[in-house]
Amino acid sequence: HRVFTEADIAWAAFVTRLKATGMPLEQILEYTDLWEKGDETAAARMMLLKTHAKALEQKISSEKKHLAKLKEKIMYYENLVNSA
Repeated sequence: HRVFTEADIAWAAFVTRLKATGMPLEQILEYTDLWEKGDETAAARMMLLKTHAKALEQKISSEKKHLAKLKEKIMYYENLVNSA
């Protein structure tokens, strides 16, 4: 059996969240390496997260546009089916 501290659990949750947002493993490893080096790497970690956040915002914007087009097509078919 392993015993995990609250800090261990919080760290695992954070890394899982980074992965869920689509951060590449390479960047997660880079972030982890910086984190292990301590507070003197805070600026580098912040920049890594800001860069990823910007990429994620762009992806979300693109996905919203795709979803809107899909919904338009669904409406088209709903109107076609309901008018038949």
